[in-house]
Amino acid sequence: TDKRFEEKTDSAIRYEKSIDTERIDSGLNYSLYKRQFLGDAISYKIKVFGCVFQKYMGDKAPDQEAIYQNFGMNEPGVIRFFTGSDNHEAEERFFHLHRELHAEYCPSPFDGVVGLLEFLKSKGVKLGIVTGRSETTCNISLEFLKMTQYFDFFYYGDTNKNDKSGQLVDIMKKNSLEADEIAYVGDAVSDVLACQKANVRCYVAAWAKTARIAELEKLNPGLVFRSVADMQNAIASEL
Repeated sequence: TDKRFEEKTDSAIRYEKSIDTERIDSGLNYSLYKRQFLGDAISYKIKVFGCVFQKYMGDKAPDQEAIYQNFGMNEPGVIRFFTGSDNHEAEERFFHLHRELHAEYCPSPFDGVVGLLEFLKSKGVKLGIVTGRSETTCNISLEFLKMTQYFDFFYYGDTNKNDKSGQLVDIMKKNSLEADEIAYVGDAVSDVLACQKANVRCYVAAWAKTARIAELEKLNPGLVFRSVADMQNAIASEL
């Protein structure tokens, strides 16, 4: 095992081996979510990438930080970026492990998230997901977490680039919305930067262990939340 991935992926790799053997009148109208906000998906996603890259790249596998910096692309895009070519077998392996390891590494939504979604729906806020993930992995997670019913529309990741800012602009154009009528909930530096480019407010979910709080507070002061309850109170004040 590559030492760079040993801590993050050892148990996932052992598991893989076992598998192989067998809107309202005023305020916000739209609230948009990144899939990782719903559950602890970043470390889990890195584990699965670790399994795939160890299998297909060996000692040349990228480290955790390199993978994290390319999360704006969807999973096939990340795999192609690092392997240098299309590798459908590796992509299918990722999807397979993403499904098989979900119960172990991302078994349920963060506490309070379902309550927040139900609160927003009760206020007439239209909810959608804008994610860097592929449609395949997004659907796997939403189905596993039993959360599909909360969302009205979906924008998925691209294999070549992170285009969340473009997707946010597209949502505003298609729905004749101003930037102050929507908000995005994300958990990464790239989410804040995409929102700033589109002039959209970004509420940052910083309650996961992987949250880069210092960087996020520097970029997005006053809108970084360490609990779901604090975020819900902040959003409620805008409705």
